[in-house]
Amino acid sequence: MTSILSGIRVLDLSTIVAGPATSMILADLGADIIKVERPGTGEDGRAMGPHRGEWGAYFTALNRGKRSIALDIRQAAGREAVLSIASTCDVFLENFRGGKAAQFGLDETAVRARKSDIIYASLSAYGPSGPDYKRPGYDAILQARTGIMSVTGDGGEMPVRSGVSVLDMGTGIWTALGILAALFERQQSGRGQRVDASLFQTGVMFMSYHLLYRQFAGVNPKPQGSRHTAFAPYGAYSAADGAIMIGISSDQAFRRLTEALGKSELADDSRFRTNQERVRNTPELDQILSGVFALHPRSHWTAVLDACDVANDPVQTPDQVITDRQVAALQQLERIELPGQESSLLPRLPLGFSLTPAVIQGSPPRVGEHTRAVLQEAGFSEPEIEELLRN
Repeated sequence: MTSILSGIRVLDLSTIVAGPATSMILADLGADIIKVERPGTGEDGRAMGPHRGEWGAYFTALNRGKRSIALDIRQAAGREAVLSIASTCDVFLENFRGGKAAQFGLDETAVRARKSDIIYASLSAYGPSGPDYKRPGYDAILQARTGIMSVTGDGGEMPVRSGVSVLDMGTGIWTALGILAALFERQQSGRGQRVDASLFQTGVMFMSYHLLYRQFAGVNPKPQGSRHTAFAPYGAYSAADGAIMIGISSDQAFRRLTEALGKSELADDSRFRTNQERVRNTPELDQILSGVFALHPRSHWTAVLDACDVANDPVQTPDQVITDRQVAALQQLERIELPGQESSLLPRLPLGFSLTPAVIQGSPPRVGEHTRAVLQEAGFSEPEIEELLRN
């Protein structure tokens, strides 16, 4: 079955998380991803643990189904090889710090000189311009800068970051979306263009509601833990054997909750009759609900709440997610063989296509595993390949 991006070639010079997440999406959609790595140790993401043999968790998750070539772009011969390969590709992806691409001679002008209609995708921390575009930045740093950490956690002494790399992964998704849009536009016009995305811009976008909250309410939103500034009750409660999360978004849903808990009188209590009143009186409501939820285990409450059509789920740990019944039903995890090690379960793209499904294309590559093959495809002679491999 043909994949959506069959025939699309991507030259990927990105490292760590956000850039590789971009090319992972494109790989699962069928694109041929040629990953350029440092000879010997490969890209820095390979060192990020924990490890199973030579395979790190981050690298394995984000680099499945790609081809690796090892070229030293600090050397003129390596840079020239990269540009030659770029002339055979549809997309050039990089996440160099501001100005570094030009220093390496791999900026948009240099790449486009080799292929005028290429999509040049640049992913950065702070964006392609402005006073901070050259500053170093990582997911947690940008969570702080864009305000995400100010609304995350339970309002304790120190702010906390999200437990997952939301800005890295989110920026990877935006970049992939931009590349797909640019490829579609090129199909119409024949023109290649530049695509820019950054962790900073992703963070500001993710803060949309909270930025409007500040403008509408006149005060900054505070960390809510698992609670919500706009709805109540909404959050995690301690059952007899662990935490369960509930979400109530309407007065009708609240009435169903009170019936499920055997507390139907709460729906007519003046403190809780409407959502605005419940938000205003959340501490009192939480105290009542906490006492009820503590009486029984999560399985009891899940069954009772499901019967009353109340949104709820237990707070699960990774081992529980791996064995989750819905994960199994959707076949969301796919077993991938790791050369030299036992296989691992990797999440598939959370996308369904009726005609051209996304498929994990294979295991992650070893450093430089495909250097010779890719150089041959780009028209290099055997003596030229041997010379490059010696450098």
